[in-house]
Amino acid sequence: MAIAAARRRLWRGLSTAAAVGVEGDTGTLLSRLFAEPEYRVKATMEEASSSSASGAFWEALAAALLRAASPAKAHLILEWKLEKLVKEGIHDCEPYSLIIRFCRETKNAAFAMKVFQCVEELGIQLNTGIFNALIDAFLSVGDLLAATTLYETMEDIEDCKPNSATYDAFISAFSRLGSGHAMMSWYLAAKDAGFTPSIKAFESLITGFVKLNRLDDAEAVFEEMICFEIKPNFSILEAKLELLSRRKDPNRVKIFMELVRDGNHELSEATVERLTRLCLYEDKIDELDQLLSLVQGMHLGSLIKLHCGVIRFYANADRLSDMEHAIFRMLDNGIIFAHSEDVEAVICSYFRHKDFDRLDLFLSRIQSMYKLTQSTYDILISGYQRFNLHGRLDSAIKDMREAGFV
Repeated sequence: MAIAAARRRLWRGLSTAAAVGVEGDTGTLLSRLFAEPEYRVKATMEEASSSSASGAFWEALAAALLRAASPAKAHLILEWKLEKLVKEGIHDCEPYSLIIRFCRETKNAAFAMKVFQCVEELGIQLNTGIFNALIDAFLSVGDLLAATTLYETMEDIEDCKPNSATYDAFISAFSRLGSGHAMMSWYLAAKDAGFTPSIKAFESLITGFVKLNRLDDAEAVFEEMICFEIKPNFSILEAKLELLSRRKDPNRVKIFMELVRDGNHELSEATVERLTRLCLYEDKIDELDQLLSLVQGMHLGSLIKLHCGVIRFYANADRLSDMEHAIFRMLDNGIIFAHSEDVEAVICSYFRHKDFDRLDLFLSRIQSMYKLTQSTYDILISGYQRFNLHGRLDSAIKDMREAGFV
C-alpha cells in the first residue's frame, strides 16, 4: 500500500522541537492550565469539555499556551484531543488535520505522523488537506525528504492530489532556506499543474529573492504578480521598498507610495520612519507631504516624526511660510513637538531671518502645550543677546528661571 510504504519512510530519522511564542490569554481556564502541573492538564481538559457547549475551545487554549511559551502543556492538549477523537470514533478528517496543523507550531513532526497513522487505522477517508498539514509539519522541522515523499504519495492518490496550498508550502519553505532555484522550481511546477499563483507564493518568492540580493529576479516576479492583477500585501511592499533602495532608484519613494495608495495599505511605524528618513535625506518634500496624507490617523509616534520632519526640512531651508503652514497643520491636528531639536530648528530659522515678531507668535502658540528645555532657552538667550533684544532677553531669562533652570 502506497500510504504504508510512505509512512515507513517518513518515520525514519524524525526529530522534534517545541516552538516558543508570545503572550496570550483566554480566561479562567487558561489561567488554571498555567497554574496546574502537567499531569493535570488532560484531566482539566476533560472536565472542561463536559461543561463546554463548543467542541472547539481546545484550539484557543492550545494556541494561547504556545504563544505563552508553554509547548509541553499545549502538546498535552493535542494528545488529549487525539485520544478523545479516537475514543469517540470520529471519522471526519478535519479535526485530525487541525491537530496536525498545530504540530507545525510545536515543530513536532513525530506526533503529526502519529495522528496521521490514527486516521489510517480508523479507515478515515484521506484528503488533500491532511496531507498538506503533514507536509507543513515536516517542513517546519526542515525534513525536506519526508515532505517531498508525501508530495509524491499525494500524486498517486485520486482524492489527495496536490493543490495550490501544497506548492505554496514548498515555495515558502525554500524561501526561508534561501534556495532561490528550488523555490522557483516549485513555483513553475505549480503553474505547470494549472494553478494560478497565490499572493502567498508571490510573497515568498519576492522576499526570498530580495534577501538573496537577486534583485532582477525579485523585480521580474513582482511584475508577473501585477500581470495577474494581484495587489501586493504589506510584506511584498516592504520587499519592494528594499529593492528600490538597494538600486538607488531616484523615484523609489514615489513608486512605493503609489503602490501603498493604490492598495489602501496601512504602513507600519518602522516603514513610515524609514520613508521619512529617505525623503529628508533626498530633499523630497513633495513625497513627505504625500506620505503625511497617507498616514493620517495612524501611529502617533510616526505622525509626530513625520510632521516634525516636514517642519525641520522647511526650517533648515529657511522657507518660513511653508514652515509655519506645516507647524499650524501639525498643531491643528492636536500634535505637538516631541523633541527640542525640532523646536530649536524653527527658532534658529526665525533668527536667521531676523523675524522676531513671528518668533514671538510661534513661542506664544506652543507655550501652553510644550515646555521649553534648557537648551532651547540657551538658544533664545544667545539669539536675543546677539541682536541686542534686551526686552525679549530679560523676558526669556525670567521664564527660564520660573521653569526651574538656572
